[in-house]
Amino acid sequence: MRNFVCFCLVCVLFLPWVFGCGKASPNDAGYIDAVELKLKCRELADQMLATMPNDAIQGFVAMPTSFVDRNMTSRSSPLGRLIAESMFYEFNQRGFPTREYRLTGNIAVTGGRDDLALASSQIVSTAGQKWAALLVGTYFVDSNATFINARLVRASDGLVLRTGQLVLVNTPIIARLGKNDEPEAKISPKVPSKDSSGGKSATRQQSLYPPLEAGVLSSGSIKIRQGK
Repeated sequence: MRNFVCFCLVCVLFLPWVFGCGKASPNDAGYIDAVELKLKCRELADQMLATMPNDAIQGFVAMPTSFVDRNMTSRSSPLGRLIAESMFYEFNQRGFPTREYRLTGNIAVTGGRDDLALASSQIVSTAGQKWAALLVGTYFVDSNATFINARLVRASDGLVLRTGQLVLVNTPIIARLGKNDEPEAKISPKVPSKDSSGGKSATRQQSLYPPLEAGVLSSGSIKIRQGK
């Protein structure tokens, strides 16, 4: 009888642990690191907007953009994009107007599953828009830490209105998100071309990308106009 009671106690103590394996918990180190990253983004927004209200930034609308690698500013990462998305939330929560500039003007339904309203590639012009304030930032990855620098910049002339800085410990989640995007492979499909005998047996490579002098690569461009 005594052995049976001990067995029941062991089951009561260990079964919840067994069935709970593999499930995220608020006490998990990974979850704690994720929450810490969110709090760091909140701290960054506080640094940039701590002096509100202030005449220098009143009347502006923030447009957060992906943070980029300081060593190669044409390259970003999941971390850079996550910080930008967090700034949409943090600025909005503090009453600072933000604008979603990736809207295509329509909703695309793909395969009956995805309802898409944001463009993945386009050029957004802010020329002449005195209300626009671009939220830009860079990150520098060291062996133990990642350094974040952010700026709220007046789009019309590049004047820096606000700044912020963070130092992130390279926890596993920061290490994963901080890996820079791999360069996109340029696919050059073969297209038929006439050989010297006039036939079409020969093939040549045709690039999908225009030469650099043809201008910036994009799927289109839109102009931003201030609403009434």
